[in-house]
Amino acid sequence: MDSRREHDVLIIGGGPAGSTCARFARKHGLKVAVIERTGKCHVKRTSAGIFDHTWPALELSPHEYPYPMRSPNASVFRTFNNGKELTTMFKIVVDKLNRYVYLPNRDEFDNWLLSLANQAGCIVIRDHAVRPEDIEFNNKQYAVRVGNEIHTAPFLVGAAGTFCPVYRRFFNNVNAWPGQRTLLTEAEVPEQEYCGPSYVSYFNFMGTGVFGWTYIIGDGRLHIGTAQLSRQPELKKKDILFDEFVDFIRSKGYLARDFDPKQYHVSGGMIRAFANRPMTTPDGSCHVIGDAAGLLQSDCYTGITNAIYSGRYCADAIAQAETSPRIRKNLNRYWQLEC
Repeated sequence: MDSRREHDVLIIGGGPAGSTCARFARKHGLKVAVIERTGKCHVKRTSAGIFDHTWPALELSPHEYPYPMRSPNASVFRTFNNGKELTTMFKIVVDKLNRYVYLPNRDEFDNWLLSLANQAGCIVIRDHAVRPEDIEFNNKQYAVRVGNEIHTAPFLVGAAGTFCPVYRRFFNNVNAWPGQRTLLTEAEVPEQEYCGPSYVSYFNFMGTGVFGWTYIIGDGRLHIGTAQLSRQPELKKKDILFDEFVDFIRSKGYLARDFDPKQYHVSGGMIRAFANRPMTTPDGSCHVIGDAAGLLQSDCYTGITNAIYSGRYCADAIAQAETSPRIRKNLNRYWQLEC
């Protein structure tokens, strides 16, 4: 017979949104379980920046972070729009982001946040992928099967990214995602392969709306990437001009002529963005947060700050029994910062 484990909150997904929600729900005295698909050895080497205002939301300091992390002053970032450098960007960005942008290795950062949730008393279940059909809702209780155990709670949170099973189970009532999508490709290259400026954003690359970047993160890995936002049902890799962007960086003399990004780790995929639909059920018992809810920032094509804030706001809403928490409205200060 299956054993049952009862909790106050079940969270599917242990990334920045899910782990933050878990840790702060625990601070409110709630019993929390997090189910995370990937194990401790998961590698997620993306170049998402963490802004100064993110750390107070975590009630943590960057000095507490135990791994290598780059923290350039915001003023060293360069921004181009269709080839033209925006010289007025620096002061605006420095004012908005305070002083620094923190660039850890994402796999290390995510695992650190999840370990903090575990240390706070949250149950963390790793290496288990939840499917939409694994989630049941009956008599005001959500139930998820994990092996021979059934975990139940009156509150359910989906924080499992683009293909979040909670979103697909309770919110995907139309055929199309109610917003934009972004397709991205990113190559991770040893820093010594590159001799150009370290922190550059190229908006509207070649006049196409493609966003390109060269960022050095964590322990000295250079990330070269491109992304494209679109409302089209499908984007193709050729649409994001990654090869053309590498050729452009190479033509500047920043990379060797024989440089081939395929020699290195290349990642990417589709991320949902800017959904125009509430991601809370009418009774306030089920929420979708972070990337699962499309909380991307258009100025830097990253959602990590909004993911963290949405996790904290979600935990507060559950603890206060709010049926209309208006998490998106609370994010207005940080969502789609316009530079």
